[in-house]
Amino acid sequence: MEKYQRFLASGFKPFDPLRLAEETERIVTRLGSEGLERRYTGFYSVPVYRGIATGYAVGCCLRCIYCWSNWSRDFPERFGEYYSPK
Repeated sequence: MEKYQRFLASGFKPFDPLRLAEETERIVTRLGSEGLERRYTGFYSVPVYRGIATGYAVGCCLRCIYCWSNWSRDFPERFGEYYSPK
């Protein structure tokens, strides 16, 4: 990919979201000792509704103008750690 699309700014150049998805996948996943691993910034669990858990994944191939996500969406190589599904 010529340039990884970070975030939308005035006068941005249109991008191919499928190519961006491939580049994002290359950054946020790897093959580790326990199989495929993915980058997460953290996990959250609460005992309501018999227990729920959320994993905050790093990276996204969309560049929604009103996205609430933090900088880990735009700079996935700088945030999070790799975890296996285990």
